[in-house]
Amino acid sequence: MGNCLHCFQTSSDNAGSPSMASAPTCQKPHIEETDELLSPRSPLKNANNCDTKRSSFKKSLVLLNGNATTMSDIITTAVKETLEVSDNTLNQLFEEYKDPEEDMILTEGIERLCHDLKYQPDEFAILVLAWCLDASQMCRFTKSEFIEGLHKMCADTIETVRIRLEQTIEMLKVDTEMFKQLYRFTFRFGLEPDQRILSLDMAISLWKLVFTVHTPELLGNWIHFLEQHPSIRGIPKDTWNMFLNFSEQCDINNYDDTEAWPSLFDDFVDYERSRLTTLTEMIESEAAADGSYCTTKGVVGDSAEDTQIEACVAAGYVDDDNNNDDFSRQTHQSQLGKSGTTGTTGVQSANDDIL
Repeated sequence: MGNCLHCFQTSSDNAGSPSMASAPTCQKPHIEETDELLSPRSPLKNANNCDTKRSSFKKSLVLLNGNATTMSDIITTAVKETLEVSDNTLNQLFEEYKDPEEDMILTEGIERLCHDLKYQPDEFAILVLAWCLDASQMCRFTKSEFIEGLHKMCADTIETVRIRLEQTIEMLKVDTEMFKQLYRFTFRFGLEPDQRILSLDMAISLWKLVFTVHTPELLGNWIHFLEQHPSIRGIPKDTWNMFLNFSEQCDINNYDDTEAWPSLFDDFVDYERSRLTTLTEMIESEAAADGSYCTTKGVVGDSAEDTQIEACVAAGYVDDDNNNDDFSRQTHQSQLGKSGTTGTTGVQSANDDIL
């Protein structure tokens, strides 16, 4: 997002630090829409591993109004009896930031608003603010969005807006239903007018931003894959929405064709399998050369499991700290599956309870 909400392409490259109606689990996507995104591409089988029993994207917190559909509804229910906001006050606040020629808050006004809130324009909190206001596009807040959004948030000063944002972020950390709403909003918010797909750069930046909370274990690898494939033209809505389920259910070792994910996910799984196999073979070769590993009979020094752990560390699936102790082996066993031959590995979901 850089200096304004539109400039997500220039935001931080730190991928590690991140469906409003519930995202459909095991729903067959529009494969033909995603197939057009790679040019050229070899045909790949459509595959998925969609285990609904493992899905942890369930409501983890009873919403304050019992059936809230937006964050602003929740905030309104929580505080409407303790705080009244004045339309006059909200109009005066709008006037402080509105453009001198347009009856809306544009880039310069948004930057001043962010400064007064003590946030950078490309911080997660500003995405949350845009969601609270139900902003239709980046780099602008219309008068109705601003007035009605702050009214629902029961905030009519900069200080109360900041307090509401802090409260909302804390709620998003524990309530996955709320997070789904924010996640789906983020796709729409990032679209240019009359667009149906996000540009690849925009999608990458928004994934990094929205996953400031509930960060998937595979996010860094997913971003790396996308950055290594510039031929991907963009991310359509079905791919964006289904990534939330894919990121928590993906088991690369057992990824199969029970159902069909978007074909871009198939490519990612193939890419990761190939990368892990190459890393394992390279580590085995280096170990065999110095006598620490024998691929014929017996093991001298390091075991095959140690080699696989090294490959996972290199691939980014296992932390390098203490990678030879018992804890690391347990982590490795939860992430790696063996297909029956030394040097062939897969990666399972690092944690069945990511959220």
